[in-house]
Amino acid sequence: RSLLDGARCVCLPRRVDPGGHASQTRASATDRTLEHVACAVCGRSDDETRFTKDGFAIVRCRGCGLVYVNPRLTPAALAALYEGQEISPAAYYVRTARQDELSFAQRLALIERFRDPGTLLDLGCGPGTFSAVARARGWRTVGLDVNPQSVARCHEIGLEAICDVFPSVALSGRRFDVVVMNDFLEHLPDPGGALAAAGDLLAEGGILFITTPDVGSLMARMTGARWLHLKPNEHLNYFDRRTIDLLLTRTGFRIKYLRAIGRVRNLAVALEKVRAYGELVSTVARFVVPARLAERINLPLNPGDEMVVIAGKSG
Repeated sequence: RSLLDGARCVCLPRRVDPGGHASQTRASATDRTLEHVACAVCGRSDDETRFTKDGFAIVRCRGCGLVYVNPRLTPAALAALYEGQEISPAAYYVRTARQDELSFAQRLALIERFRDPGTLLDLGCGPGTFSAVARARGWRTVGLDVNPQSVARCHEIGLEAICDVFPSVALSGRRFDVVVMNDFLEHLPDPGGALAAAGDLLAEGGILFITTPDVGSLMARMTGARWLHLKPNEHLNYFDRRTIDLLLTRTGFRIKYLRAIGRVRNLAVALEKVRAYGELVSTVARFVVPARLAERINLPLNPGDEMVVIAGKSG
């Protein structure tokens, strides 16, 4: 039985076409929904285009090597996306809730190697899956998300959650033993500012827990523009192990732990994701494995293209 039984979930739209069509050329900065930006790690405005996808340019900073979207959606356009004006059906998160619980239990076990259960801030909490698993393990949780429907789902299952952007004045004066950023940092226009704000919220001896795609991974390098984590309408910055270390160091953190991390998915969802890399493989696998059976087979998947970082304040 899922910890989210009885609560509906929402998922965000995967694609936004700011120009009204899916052009494969670099998006025009004259479009009022787009803005040119400097590198979020070193501040330079000197980049080279690596890929174009869905009409967006994915660039690499010539200074520090950060990969990011430039130009990108403006804060107003991003707010419209995350505030639910174009929300997709809830089916995906409902479908993966049980697998997410298994993944998050593994992540919490890792956190508990560094801190005993205490207070935990879940940034980008979504419908509350991670917070619910943490609560069941003895953590006192607070979630934060910009999506009002997600926050409402948290409230339905008795979780404390705030609907706001981060940093949030609603968190002023509070302190947490752990600040969690599961699949969160890559979405932020100002990841450095968010890390600094997270540091201000940490109690003495507290830790920051981050999971984010690793653009330096073998999978990312092999698949290029087809890499599943390239979602330029929502993933704005793409870190590798070097650039995440640079940004954490510059915002007052020291890395304690950094590894590749996977997640649990049922076979049916895994096959859907494989389709992006090769329709033939996905089709053959679906033919061999009946759909009902695929829905019931849970697999620990770790293609090595996501990383987990645990960091403490360097001071």
